[in-house]
Amino acid sequence: MTPMRTFLLTLVLLFLNVFVYAGDDAESIVATLQKKYDDAKDLSISFVQDVQFAVTKNTQSFGGKLLMRKGNKYRIEMEQQTIVTDGTSVWTFNKMNNQVFIDTYKSNPQSFSPDKMLTNLPDNYTATLLGKEKQQEHDLTIIKLVPKNSKPNIKWMKVWVDTDNWIMKKVQVFDVSENLWTYDVSDIRMNSNIPDTQFRFDVPAGVDVIDLR
Repeated sequence: MTPMRTFLLTLVLLFLNVFVYAGDDAESIVATLQKKYDDAKDLSISFVQDVQFAVTKNTQSFGGKLLMRKGNKYRIEMEQQTIVTDGTSVWTFNKMNNQVFIDTYKSNPQSFSPDKMLTNLPDNYTATLLGKEKQQEHDLTIIKLVPKNSKPNIKWMKVWVDTDNWIMKKVQVFDVSENLWTYDVSDIRMNSNIPDTQFRFDVPAGVDVIDLR
């Protein structure tokens, strides 16, 4: 799994909250989360990603921001890359190479689609409760998700839920290469009327444009 696909999958799981649950406690948590987030028309979050690479033993950390609206619209801003789609076109801007790739948004199994991920998660994952963990003044409930069938990308995910405010605070993804991806989330905002301009990308002057449409 590439870092970007790991990131996208995790954040969709994190904020759209559809799980296959096991046990009454897990069912109650999922039902409450889903009730809160189902009414959200748009979402804005800040995050910090830490990656521990199994082979090199190196670690990598960076911050970013996600804006998302239901209907396949999202904007991900990171230190070296920005990805934007309005549901019709996709812009991928690589700051280091000073290039932007523009492509047509394709609705197929290989493309990123929040709605599609929501449809597939209940069939592909089973969730169980692992316990609780103290984080600052909050008690967080930990849920582990394991693919039902053999998957080409991840072995398991864990999510930390603040059941006082019913929000996700942390996610971990352990991929098949045994790399550990950890996301700490902050500044969560819902229904803030994110303007349409955020889901289009204005190419900066001097950037090399590669249009694949």
